[in-house]
Amino acid sequence: MRPSFRTATIADADTIAAVFSPSRRLLKFLPELHTVEEDRWFIEHVILRECEVTLALSRNRIAAFLARDGSEIRLLHTHPALIGQGVGSLLVHHAKARGPGTLELWCFQANDRARRFYERHDFVAVEFSNGERNEEKTPDVRYRWVRPPVET
Repeated sequence: MRPSFRTATIADADTIAAVFSPSRRLLKFLPELHTVEEDRWFIEHVILRECEVTLALSRNRIAAFLARDGSEIRLLHTHPALIGQGVGSLLVHHAKARGPGTLELWCFQANDRARRFYERHDFVAVEFSNGERNEEKTPDVRYRWVRPPVET
């Protein structure tokens, strides 16, 4: 079943957090810095206030979400039960079609699955860091996608 998309509102904070927290906790290489309650606060008070959040809905439930601040993808998380079923790919295609001509994001270097995912979607690694600028202090990589020029 192909998901539908809609823009999130503050009223979606609980259900977005219910996808974010278990999805993030799959990344066993990361330190667990926040409780589920703190994750929920972060979604409501930071992400939903600073970003445009697109929801992918399947059977009227949030299957995945993508939070974008201008050209930066701040978060992309899929419900753990739906990882690998193409919902994240559909959200990325949606963001590419509706966003600016460039998208960028940070991904943890140890997150091999996510790195392969972004590289399959034509994102290119443009910067590597030792993690000193992220909260987790975990090495990361900045990816960039640029819309190809239209041939005339």
